[in-house]
Amino acid sequence: MIKEKKYKIIKNKYFWISIFFFIWMSFFDSNSFMLHYKFQNSIREMTYNRDYLKKKILLEESQLKKLKTDPMYLEKLAREKFYMKKENEDLFIVSIKNKKKQTNVPYK
Repeated sequence: MIKEKKYKIIKNKYFWISIFFFIWMSFFDSNSFMLHYKFQNSIREMTYNRDYLKKKILLEESQLKKLKTDPMYLEKLAREKFYMKKENEDLFIVSIKNKKKQTNVPYK
């Protein structure tokens, strides 16, 4: 009795059509499930990048505003990042070696 039911299900044309439809929609169709999954991942990654870049833009705008308004901050940035100095001043750069990376730290 149970064998007859299994055999009847396997013999059913709607069963095979639905299996074929599922396989076709999963892999071969232009709107396949795999393609939707890849698109969702790329959308998630792009929104993460967008949010990161928006935060970075806000940070850069605040630094630019501070550079335009605060001359002490401008001098500090010029000395630390670009190793600039005043006319009658000596600048010594001491490098500190770390295991992970090497950094140059300027001192007055």
